[in-house]
Amino acid sequence: MRLFVSIFFGAVIVLLSVQRALRDDNYFLPTMALVLALNLIIIFSVDPSQFDTPEGIAPVLRLLLERPQLTLYFCLMIMALVPPIAWKGSFTFYFSRPNYPKDEWQSHEFFLINKYLSFFWVVVFALCFGSQFVPYLSVQIFAPIMLVLSLGTLGTKRLIAYFIQRLYQDE
Repeated sequence: MRLFVSIFFGAVIVLLSVQRALRDDNYFLPTMALVLALNLIIIFSVDPSQFDTPEGIAPVLRLLLERPQLTLYFCLMIMALVPPIAWKGSFTFYFSRPNYPKDEWQSHEFFLINKYLSFFWVVVFALCFGSQFVPYLSVQIFAPIMLVLSLGTLGTKRLIAYFIQRLYQDE
């Protein structure tokens, strides 16, 4: 497991350097690097001999070892929440830009719509995070997929239409 996560972490670091060279502002690779780094820290903080007697592992560590996807959804929530609050940016910009002319990218309206969409995705990722505490593996696996595909995708499309309609209605 340590080797597997280490290899993926190394691959993400290589991809991050390519992303930086291309000046790509997608937040997913840095988020995945954080997820893998946290999981590496968690995995390497436990002595392999403790896996034989998991009762000796701290409850939080044991939970994170059993459900590494908790760090994934937590980091995705942070990815969606922090940029619109801390600076003028949002992970949704990356997906919105191809659909709109370049001169609209700097507009106040474009920023606001993406900011609200980002907060919507915080809720979606929080629900995915919460689904990881359901004791059934099938729920832990399929609930986030269904939440992202249904609520996330359809909700985003409807919210964009709603916000655009509101903008033109106010004018």
